Amino acid sequence: MASTLRCPCGERIEGVDDDELVEKTQAHLAAEHPGRDYTRDEILTMAAFG
Repeated sequence: MASTLRCPCGERIEGVDDDELVEKTQAHLAAEHPGRDYTRDEILTMAAFG
C-alpha cells in the first residue's frame, strides 16, 4: 500500500510503503529544509493526517 505525505512547502512525497516514505521524506528534509528533522513516528503521523 502506497503512503503519501504533502510537505508544507507543497512537495508531494510518495512511497510504496511506510519505510520508503520515511526514507524519501528524510531525504527531502535534508535537501530542502536543513535542520528540520522528524522521527519515523512523526513522519507517519503527518502522512496519516495529511
